[in-house]
Amino acid sequence: MSPVNSQIQNKGAVGAVTIDGKVWNQVAMRPVIPIGKWGIALDLVIYFDAEGNIHADEWDFSSANGIKNTLIDKIYYIRYGYPGDRIYGKIGALDRVNLGYGILVSDYANMMLYPQVRKTGLNFEYNSKSINIEGFVNDFKENIGLFGGRVVTRKVMGLPIGFSVVMDRNQYLGMKDSDGDGRPNIVDDFPNDKNWWVDTDGDGIADNNPDEWDIDGDGITDTLDSRIPGWTGETVILDQDIPRKGNPLNLSEDSDNIMAFAVDIGYPLVMQDNFSISLYAQIAQMIGETVHPGTGETLSLGTGLVPFGISSRFGPAQFYFEYRIIPQGRFEFNYWNRIYEIERIRFSSGENNQIILQTKESGLGRFGKQKGYFARMVLNVGPMFQVGAAYHDMLGEIWSTPDGEFIDDKNQTFLASLRLKKAISKIQHARAFYQQRNVPNPFKFDYTESTILGYELGIALGQGLVLNYTFRRSFRDMNGDGEISGEGETIDIRSIETSFSF
Repeated sequence: MSPVNSQIQNKGAVGAVTIDGKVWNQVAMRPVIPIGKWGIALDLVIYFDAEGNIHADEWDFSSANGIKNTLIDKIYYIRYGYPGDRIYGKIGALDRVNLGYGILVSDYANMMLYPQVRKTGLNFEYNSKSINIEGFVNDFKENIGLFGGRVVTRKVMGLPIGFSVVMDRNQYLGMKDSDGDGRPNIVDDFPNDKNWWVDTDGDGIADNNPDEWDIDGDGITDTLDSRIPGWTGETVILDQDIPRKGNPLNLSEDSDNIMAFAVDIGYPLVMQDNFSISLYAQIAQMIGETVHPGTGETLSLGTGLVPFGISSRFGPAQFYFEYRIIPQGRFEFNYWNRIYEIERIRFSSGENNQIILQTKESGLGRFGKQKGYFARMVLNVGPMFQVGAAYHDMLGEIWSTPDGEFIDDKNQTFLASLRLKKAISKIQHARAFYQQRNVPNPFKFDYTESTILGYELGIALGQGLVLNYTFRRSFRDMNGDGEISGEGETIDIRSIETSFSF
C-alpha cells in the first residue's frame, strides 16, 4: 500500500436535511486525501425523499453547464498549506474571509445556505517579508461572480500599506435558475419549463401559450381567431384592456455590477508574543449607483472613512476599536459580510403580483451622513471556549419611509459568537452565532433580512460515531412589503446526521 493510500481517511454520514423547506434523507461519503501539503476532500452525497425520489440538482448531467456544476459540487475542499503559510490556497466552502481590517470584506461566507445552496469558492494567500497578497472568489459555478484581493507592502516608509479591490460583476448571479432559461426561479412563473416564464393571471397557462385565451383572467376572451374551436371568421379583438406582467429579469442579458477599493495603513506600537498594539487608518470608495428612496434619482455610491483604529492583543483577548465616518452617505461598512449572499438580492412588489428584484446596492441610498464607532472583542476563556462580540453604533441620517424624509436615527449592528475549542465529555464540537446589521436597535431582536442565527453541535455516540446537528435561520422578505412575517419568509436549514470513519 502506498504512503498516500495509507493516509486516506474514509468518512461517511447518514441522516436528514431540509432543502427548500422539504426534508430529504441523505447518504454521504466524504473521503479526505492528504498528499504532502495538499489536502483533498470530496462530498459525494445523495439526497432522497420518502418516495425514493433523488434530489437531482447534485447529479445533473443533462447539459454542459449541469455537468460542470455537478462535478464542482463534489469538491468539499482542495487545500494547499494553511493560513499564514508562505503560500496558502483553498477551493471549496468559505466560512470566514477577511480582507485587511475589514472595511470592505469582513467574515464573508459563501456557505450560509448549504446544502440548499452549494457554492465552491477560492481563498488564497502569499506571504513574504516585503509583500503580502490575499484574495477570494465566491463561486466557480457562477463563473466567478464576486471576487476581491488585497496587496500589502512595507516598502513605503517601512509601514504596512494595503490596497484592496472587490467587485461583484453581476449581483443577480446568486439567483437559482432551475430550467436554465435565464429567468431566476423567484420571478419565473414556470421555473421548471424553459419555454415559458410569464403567467399574468396565474392559471397555469403562459401568456404566450396559444392555449391562453384570457391573459388577464377577467373572464373576457382576449381575441377571437383560429385558436378558438369553431371560429372561422376574421380575427376580432374583444378585450381592449389587458394588463400584463412585465417580462422578468434575464440573467443572460441583464447585469448590474458593483465595485469598491480601499487603502489602509498600520503602525505597530508594541509587538510581542502575547501583547501587541497597533494603530491603523483606512478609507474605502464604493463604485456603483443607488437610488434616492424618495425621488428615485440615481446617485453615485459614497465613501467610508476610519481615521483612527486600534487593534490589540492582551494574552487571551483580542480587542479592536474604530472611529467611523460616512461623509456623504450611500456607504455600508463591512459590505461583503457573512450574509452578503442572502442580502445580495432583495424583493419588492410590483403591479399584477410581479416580484421586482433589487440589488443590495440599490438600497444604500437610505443611508445619509453618519458618524460613530465600532468595537469588537474575542476572548479565549481558558482552553475550552472562545467568545466573540462586536458592536457598531452610528448616528446620523437614515431614510424614514413613514416620514418621507431623512431623519436623525441610530444605525447599529450586533454580532455574537461562542465556540467550543476542546471536547467536553461527549460533546465533540459546538458553535453558536447571532448577527443583525444596520437596524435602529439590534437588541429588540426584530428580525430583518440582515439577521442570521444558528448553532452546530456534535455528540459522541461511541464506536467512532458522532451525532451532528446543524441549524441556521435567515430571513427573506418574499412579498417585498418591508417586513418579515410568517413561516414563508423564514429560511430554516436543519441537518442531523451520524458521521463515522472507516
